[in-house]
Amino acid sequence: MEYAKANIGDLFSNEEHRRVRLLVNKLNTYEYQQEKYYLHGDAGVHNFVFKSHKLNGIIDPSPLIGPKIYDFTYAFCSSPDDLNLETLYSSFSLLHQEQRITKVELLEEVLFQLYTRIGICKKVHPQDLVAYLEVWKEWRVYLPSF
Repeated sequence: MEYAKANIGDLFSNEEHRRVRLLVNKLNTYEYQQEKYYLHGDAGVHNFVFKSHKLNGIIDPSPLIGPKIYDFTYAFCSSPDDLNLETLYSSFSLLHQEQRITKVELLEEVLFQLYTRIGICKKVHPQDLVAYLEVWKEWRVYLPSF
């Protein structure tokens, strides 16, 4: 989060940064309740290999341990295309999960990933920044208030 905040800087208001901090504090309470798995860690669309319109492999891992929702939301936010609730909920319904995650928790996870993605994007993928900032305008309404 701190890396993203430093990169985003004054693109976001201090209030938005504070609201994301509140969100992260809340997400930390969920982590203790969720089962941990070995994760890809960089499950972005740029690392999905397709052949004949079917997923053939996933390359370039950055392994870590955490809840499955991390890789799911990372993949969801890895492109500014179709970042909307309809796509989120329809794709999430296909995810096999042993532990139930509420829609609120799912939204919070996506908000965190989107925030960090914007931080990475500003530095590494500046061509996508404008699109992500447009998406952020729609999603920031789901940030917790203080």
